[in-house]
Amino acid sequence: MSPDLSRALHDAVDTGPDDAPFDVLSLTGRIRRRRTVRAGVRGGVAVGAVGAVAFGAVYVGGRQPSSVLPAARADAGPGTCGSDIGLLPTAEPGRVGLLPSTDGSWYMDEPSSIPPQGTDLGTLLGRTMSPVLVRELSPDARDAAVAELVRSANESLADAEAHRASRLANPPGGAPLTAGEVDALDRGVEVARDQLELAQTSESITVVGDELDSRVLITHDGTVVASDADPAPDPRYAWMSSSDRSVAMGLTSTELITCATDGEPGGVPLPAGEYSVYVSYAEAGGRAVAGPWSLTLLDMPPAPTGFPEGFPVDDVPLIGGRLVSVTPMAGSSGEGWSVVIAADGDDAAKEAVRLLGDDWSTYPALAPPPGITFPVAGWEVGVTASTSEDGEPTVVYSILPD
Repeated sequence: MSPDLSRALHDAVDTGPDDAPFDVLSLTGRIRRRRTVRAGVRGGVAVGAVGAVAFGAVYVGGRQPSSVLPAARADAGPGTCGSDIGLLPTAEPGRVGLLPSTDGSWYMDEPSSIPPQGTDLGTLLGRTMSPVLVRELSPDARDAAVAELVRSANESLADAEAHRASRLANPPGGAPLTAGEVDALDRGVEVARDQLELAQTSESITVVGDELDSRVLITHDGTVVASDADPAPDPRYAWMSSSDRSVAMGLTSTELITCATDGEPGGVPLPAGEYSVYVSYAEAGGRAVAGPWSLTLLDMPPAPTGFPEGFPVDDVPLIGGRLVSVTPMAGSSGEGWSVVIAADGDDAAKEAVRLLGDDWSTYPALAPPPGITFPVAGWEVGVTASTSEDGEPTVVYSILPD
């Protein structure tokens, strides 16, 4: 990925939907209620994770995958629930690829290339995945997007030139403009001209529709058990191209739940196990697939026990795992607690926040933004992903009176 594209995608997560080149909040579903998320962790433990939060259902239970997953069906059409993934041809080379979601940063080793197949999308406790989808940008789609970009840049240049001419001809109050005011008008025109040149040559393109009609398919033992026909469902969702305009990239969000068949409505969280992820896309009048990318889903372990007297165990739901430490801490509003829990799963911190209230505003990354706390039952709770001295992944909580 080009540095500009990487930085823009990172900024989209860090700054939120008002500043992002596309609507990040819309990627992870409808929010039923909004609560106040307060910035700034008070007391001695800072929330230091980067990126943003996305939430999904958690599967807890000991059932085998075969008892929950859709059964293989010989009569299922290619790419449909219960079908054999081998019914869809694999194009070489593929025109789409997936990158795992990490801490809000995305990168590619080779600029302007499709990610290789066979890489790992991670190990998840939750039942939502948010990989980055990278796809080839055809000449027709590129030319149409560039034409719109140039049209908009020409319009901006015309407005800047008209504004300059109007101010010079009719200065406010009838007094001649100062040299500084004239320079400011000239700079406005020059900036607009620079933007037009970038639009014609090397500026990344946004708002590029998915001409490949990309769809996510998830398989277990070769059978399609989950799918997402529209991994970026919001119509305002915008792809962004690399600076050379050869590939386009966008954030996605897919619920990891069973697909529906004639006899089963689906919608059940996928059980723990090993899965393969494919992307189906339009190819030569039909459909082809790229993949697989591996994905591991975990069961949520039991909640830890052994907390000292006075700890708000009934007020603040904690992620399952092994209790590493619980330490009293002082804050400006009174005594609180610092808690460290060892928990596997790349998305453990994300799931920890989801457990605090599953209607929180959501972002497609694996950890909360820095400095965010969540009001829960009279407490301000901060969550961050960390690692113990022994290299064990942990979730660190700061819990202070509201």
